[in-house]
Amino acid sequence: MEKTDKAMAIRGWHLLLEDDSYRLDHPDDFHQTLISRADELVLRDVISLEEWQRLKDAADAVHAKTLQSLATLQRDRLDTVAIDLCIDAEAQA
Repeated sequence: MEKTDKAMAIRGWHLLLEDDSYRLDHPDDFHQTLISRADELVLRDVISLEEWQRLKDAADAVHAKTLQSLATLQRDRLDTVAIDLCIDAEAQA
């Protein structure tokens, strides 16, 4: 696994996280897709189990926030820049 492959994989996961339309229109499917993508990354040895846990925690937090917003009939834009995944995309798993 090259360093750039890991960086691209993490960037792809983060781009999915930024998809507000998908997140707001299909919150449960959105959450499951984030988890599935993280599962794929760890199974392919792109990320470590610790990094997988960070992705899962971020997906869980975003899902909870989304459900809370939708419960109050708010369609918010998620500030994904503030979500630090704490993953060194240059390091290998």
